[in-house]
Amino acid sequence: MYEISEHYTFVATHEILGLQSTHPCHGVHMHQWSVEVVLFAASLLPTDGPAETAALEPLRRYVTTELEARHLNDVLVGDPTPARLAGHLVRWCRSHLGGYVTETLHSVAVSAGRASRARCLAIRGRDGVR
Repeated sequence: MYEISEHYTFVATHEILGLQSTHPCHGVHMHQWSVEVVLFAASLLPTDGPAETAALEPLRRYVTTELEARHLNDVLVGDPTPARLAGHLVRWCRSHLGGYVTETLHSVAVSAGRASRARCLAIRGRDGVR
């Protein structure tokens, strides 16, 4: 079994509505976000190149063009927390990436700085993501 992971970072703002004014995440603020995508594969693609990571290239482009330097409240439905963003990216992968990624996708983890991180497990055969 192989575990293949890719990491992406981007900077974006967000606001979590309803937080007390004393909370450190109150109001519009910026984070350096980190995304980790993990594939679990029983076998590798038959090639001499970096095929497994190349299969994730559309996700990297999505992160750099649609999330980088954006206000995440304009991108996601609901408060843009690490957990909601991880679920959004699992759904995006399922909708936009090929069979190899959708068959081997294990999880997407998102962190907003060092203090908080969420992982969405991509359970095959079920939509474990809301």
